[in-house]
Amino acid sequence: MDLRILFYSFLCVVIIFGGTYYFYSNYLETSAAIFFLGTVVAAVYFGLRWFTASGAEESGPGSWPPALNYCPDFLTLTTDADDNKVCIDMIGVAKGGTSPIQVSDGTQTTDAYIFPLNTASTTTRLAELCGLAKQKGVTWEGVWNGETCSTATPPLPP
Repeated sequence: MDLRILFYSFLCVVIIFGGTYYFYSNYLETSAAIFFLGTVVAAVYFGLRWFTASGAEESGPGSWPPALNYCPDFLTLTTDADDNKVCIDMIGVAKGGTSPIQVSDGTQTTDAYIFPLNTASTTTRLAELCGLAKQKGVTWEGVWNGETCSTATPPLPP
């Protein structure tokens, strides 16, 4: 058993009973009861949140991002006239780049309005999508952060 859970348990007991005793000794029985119940609930909540059933401390968060989006940040996944999955900018976030995506209402299908997700090869998919995100002036959490490409390939859209 980890010493941290023992220290946490000891600290909880001291705080719960010390605070309850303080209120009760000052003839504040209702406050003592509310303090006792509130600190017990808080201690149990944080104990379950921070420690596992075996007493070990919970491991930290996993890799970031936990899941990659189908489209770059703030773009909307849609289907074009040829039944291909594409992303469009419906709110105007693509401001930079050499050929930024134009704001679309979802009906435009020319290259200026879409971010295509089809690539020439599955082996170079990440490099192609990262380069396209750079060219269009959008960021993509886990793929292109505005400065460097990552190593996580985004999923294929459904």
